[in-house]
Amino acid sequence: MNTKLENKEKNKARQYIIDLHKKRSLIAMIASFVSVALAIYAIVAGLILYTRNGTRPIDLFQYFTIDANTLTALSAAMILPYAIEGFRKKRFYCPKWAVYFYYVGVTCTTMVMLVAVFVISFVDFELAFLGYNFYLHIVCPIMILITFFLIESYYKITFKVTLAPLVPVFIYAIVYIYEVIIIGEKAGGWRDLYYFAGNPAFSFCSMMITTFVVATLVAFIYNKISAIREKRIIDNLWDEGVSEVEIRIEIFGLGRFMGQKENKSYATLPLDIIFIIADKYHINREELIRVYVKGMMDSIKEKE
Repeated sequence: MNTKLENKEKNKARQYIIDLHKKRSLIAMIASFVSVALAIYAIVAGLILYTRNGTRPIDLFQYFTIDANTLTALSAAMILPYAIEGFRKKRFYCPKWAVYFYYVGVTCTTMVMLVAVFVISFVDFELAFLGYNFYLHIVCPIMILITFFLIESYYKITFKVTLAPLVPVFIYAIVYIYEVIIIGEKAGGWRDLYYFAGNPAFSFCSMMITTFVVATLVAFIYNKISAIREKRIIDNLWDEGVSEVEIRIEIFGLGRFMGQKENKSYATLPLDIIFIIADKYHINREELIRVYVKGMMDSIKEKE
């Protein structure tokens, strides 16, 4: 009786991991799709809004709102194929560079919201919040930020990575200063949309510092959420009394299940899950990887 109960508990933990893969894949697919849709909506809405006022489409890129949403649309679009493939295989995997690129885009759209709330609204409330701008400056950035937090990658955003969002903001600021201050609106440059001309040095420093603060805050929240998810996985695994042999059997079974979704030309390893299990039960990581791969390859061979 006890043996049946123990086997049920072990299988329950394995099923939890399988269900976790399915859930992560579905959420990643929905979240990345929503992010792309929101970013494209923001771009199209901006195109409609500003061209109605006589702005040429090429001139829309002087607006940081359009630039940030274009960057976010591209970064989220790069994750979307991995999310769709992950949903098909019930195993979401995304390369680190794609997550970090997405993080840069999300930070920039968050900056759009903050500039609208704390800068533009004080001099032009209508431009900040009314009509399409409410969705451009508030709704889309918030939803994009939420969808970013929903995607589970387990990559930690380090201090070095938090410097990445400064790059597009720095480039935009330099171009903006050149167009607004050096060339000037009268000579064919940009209009001073963000009121930099009054004190360009202060405005530039404030923009870079704010971007770094926002990037750090977004990274902190993302890493915190990832840590909570990791703890939830640990809490739902087997009891401490489970033997190493039993864990190997369960990992082999997990590999067999995942092998049903893989093919021999391209297969992924859930290293995050394997490392968590190995560290919790003090088992060599490489040994668990070999057990998992053996189960996965046996399953793939059976399909051939």
